[in-house]
Amino acid sequence: MRYAKPLLKRSHHVMVSEDGDICIGEIPGKAKILHQPPPWATGVLSLLDGQHTLPRIIKAASAQELDAQDSEIESFIEALAGFGLLEEGGRVSATLSVEEMERYDRQILQFSLIDEQCVSHGSIYQERLKGARVLVLGMGGWGTWCCLNLARLGVGVLRIVDGDDVEVSNLNRQILYESSDVGRKKVAAAVDSLARHNPNVRVEPVAEFATEQTDRLEQLLEGVDLVVLAWASLGYYRAKTVDREVHRLAHARSIPVIELGGDPLDISVGPIFPNDGQHASYESVREGAKGAFYSADPLIRSFQEARMRNDFCNGNRLVNAWQSAPSLAVMAGLAADQVLKLITRHDRCRLVGRRFHLSLQSYEVREEVVFEYAG
Repeated sequence: MRYAKPLLKRSHHVMVSEDGDICIGEIPGKAKILHQPPPWATGVLSLLDGQHTLPRIIKAASAQELDAQDSEIESFIEALAGFGLLEEGGRVSATLSVEEMERYDRQILQFSLIDEQCVSHGSIYQERLKGARVLVLGMGGWGTWCCLNLARLGVGVLRIVDGDDVEVSNLNRQILYESSDVGRKKVAAAVDSLARHNPNVRVEPVAEFATEQTDRLEQLLEGVDLVVLAWASLGYYRAKTVDREVHRLAHARSIPVIELGGDPLDISVGPIFPNDGQHASYESVREGAKGAFYSADPLIRSFQEARMRNDFCNGNRLVNAWQSAPSLAVMAGLAADQVLKLITRHDRCRLVGRRFHLSLQSYEVREEVVFEYAG
């Protein structure tokens, strides 16, 4: 028997039709229909509660006078396991507390439902999250919303980097800050806020702006499993940028990087660079992305180049970040979903090599293929 105490996955409801057919689960591709099952099948299914070994299940079936041979019950349970409908009910996590198991219960159900790697219990994916350290560069609108999602998901360590202070104009869209935080370092305020959302997550604050200084970036990348670039990624179009250096160092250390960005009318998430030796690197696609970005019209290109130089003639008008909470919430949710899948591997990442765009005016979506996904 594959499981010491077989548990019918709690993510799968059991439904019986008027004709007696049984459907286990509701999600297409994950559910299993049993046509004309034996009359004792529902009784055995009810015994797969993760509390009993196979001999005790067989004994309970006999006590309930279910008309089934021991070998039939055993074969039935083995078939359910083969369909990916069971998990180990007796498993106790060595790293997740009782409180954490309850806190993350609903997403552990999601892990059990998808279960791309066919692990013995969905909590294994949650343990992978707890064992991960994610570096978030930038704690503005994009970074704060991403950190909120990642903390609630249960990422073990968040290393957050930003040298800025909280301003009043941040409060409409940067989710971790309150009025009482104005004037404080963003990372200090974020530490307090994230602790209120999930005290199980450790936050490593770095109150400085990331620069191109290689030695310092190497320190920030030390022990990191994934990098979130939470600022406008302009390294494709400029000769020297911090993000370009981050990508270079992450690639050398096989650390995945996810980008996100956008404006008030269009949000974008991705691409993910796995940096696993099987996919294109940031540097290898940079020239192609640069060529796709700039217009063939010389006049338009001249203005695009001026934009990349921040060559503005705005006088005394102050123009700064202007995204709002709705666009940031949508974008961060999508990014956190991809980070979740990248770390746990419970499901495939859609945005490896792809950049997803959503127009908040028309709700039109489109995907850019930056490089082909080999997985």
